[in-house]
Amino acid sequence: NLAACSTQTNEKTEAIAGEFLYYDGAAVLNTGNDIYGVIIDDMLHELHNQAVPIQKDSFDMVQVYVKGVISDNPNTEGWARVVQVIEIDSVAPSAPIENQMIQIRTQ
Repeated sequence: NLAACSTQTNEKTEAIAGEFLYYDGAAVLNTGNDIYGVIIDDMLHELHNQAVPIQKDSFDMVQVYVKGVISDNPNTEGWARVVQVIEIDSVAPSAPIENQMIQIRTQ
């Protein structure tokens, strides 16, 4: 039955890298070019659990690499487009690369 599959046709999983923050019931992913809301589900909570230990404080964004499905936000509130996280590749502190290079040179 084709009708059962029709919702999947325009949803494709893609690799997304950006800065992630989950605060006060709202989750955001900023790729630098776009800002997306993040659908709050079990994968979002898993991503948040991985982010918490490396956050400096509750407002500190962390660098994430995830696979997800980007779609238009069905709700009138929030960002125009949302990401549903399908898979978590990595989570790291947001730190400028230059500082790490300077440290390497001075040792």
